[in-house]
Amino acid sequence: MEKNYPRRLFLGKTLLAATGLICVPTGAIAKELGSNSVPFKGYSSYTDLKTDLRTSFLGEEVSVSGKIYDVTGKTTIPNALIEVWHLSPEKQVYKHRGKMFTDDDGSYQFITDWPNREPGKQHRIYFKVSNANNAIFTELLFSEFGANISGNHWEKNQCLTEDLRFPSYTTFLNRSSIQFNIALTNI
Repeated sequence: MEKNYPRRLFLGKTLLAATGLICVPTGAIAKELGSNSVPFKGYSSYTDLKTDLRTSFLGEEVSVSGKIYDVTGKTTIPNALIEVWHLSPEKQVYKHRGKMFTDDDGSYQFITDWPNREPGKQHRIYFKVSNANNAIFTELLFSEFGANISGNHWEKNQCLTEDLRFPSYTTFLNRSSIQFNIALTNI
């Protein structure tokens, strides 16, 4: 059997070129958004509307609902776009992604598998909330014992009353439910 190095070289270069083509759109998107625009890992614009992110109906799941408020913290925002993503269960990849719009009352809801977590950190779901005027990024942190917010979320949501600012957490059997409100502010 004779060795065919030119063919291997051709295949290797073709694979390298194809990988480069795949990376170009991602780089263009990152450049368009700006390097500081996306504060969390794993974000990429997701095109399909999706509120059920579960891949298994037998494991632990999290149901998240809430309302999106304006800068005053008193008026809800209908038709705001919400994009969510998190680490997939038992993996270190961001395959769980969802996209939805708030209803006429500014409410949203989705259900997902219990996310994996980075070592030394709590489980978290990342959010991008936007409308025609503004866009913000935030995160929801939680564990088996409850849900909480980051200091950045606390600062940006000062317009919300305390009962709306902090998430509520309940659990029953394999489903945890979290109420998580967000203010779409310019801060």
